Amino acid sequence: MIKVEHLSKTLGEQKVLDDISFQVASGEIVAFLGPSGTGKTVLLKHLIGLLKPDCGSVMIDGKDITQISQKKQLEMRKDFGYLFQEGALYDFMNVFENIAFPLREHSSLSEEQICQRVREVLEMVDLHDVETKIPSELSGGMKKRVGLARAIVLGAKVLLCDEPTSGLDPIRSYDISNLIRQVVKKIGATTVITSHDVENSLRIADRIAILNEGHIEVMGTREDLLSCPRPFVKEFLKPSSVAL
Repeated sequence: MIKVEHLSKTLGEQKVLDDISFQVASGEIVAFLGPSGTGKTVLLKHLIGLLKPDCGSVMIDGKDITQISQKKQLEMRKDFGYLFQEGALYDFMNVFENIAFPLREHSSLSEEQICQRVREVLEMVDLHDVETKIPSELSGGMKKRVGLARAIVLGAKVLLCDEPTSGLDPIRSYDISNLIRQVVKKIGATTVITSHDVENSLRIADRIAILNEGHIEVMGTREDLLSCPRPFVKEFLKPSSVAL
């Protein structure tokens, strides 16, 4: 589904991504971990075509999105959902309008069908009786759930999640991580997560990669990472080396 080969990107004088290569199978959840400034968000922006690499390719379903026109990129993005770090909800819209917005912009559904679809995705993210609330009336965890509902409302084939547990307490982080896995496995979305949340990423992702100074230090299953002998990986995972 996603195949990245020899991807490199320099911003200013810093080489943020350095010869990155990896694949994400259809329906797989892959989490990218690493210290701040290692290129996690920059990587996500390449996957959705918001940044063009200095070299390398980003293949989505066999098409190199670095070589297609802007018009075709915009069409392609209808198959993507993006869960922003802070939710990025429109503060002048209520919950219903926030979730319905992509449907009104990018579908020909009737108002009745839009209402039905909004109810469906709110049910998926376990939210009830919040349609008329505005973002300022929601808790941090509820904003993440609304953001997730909006990200999948068009039927995302690919879901990109940028620090989905950022700003949440441990209980809410655990809950939203579980919800992401539950939802993406239900809809079959190919999912890439960037995060500092080591424990929850190890728990919900099918595979995990650790970025270090712009390159992939290691990539594999939870067991692969916990048994990796590299000093950087062992140090990075130290707080999470206990049984999860």
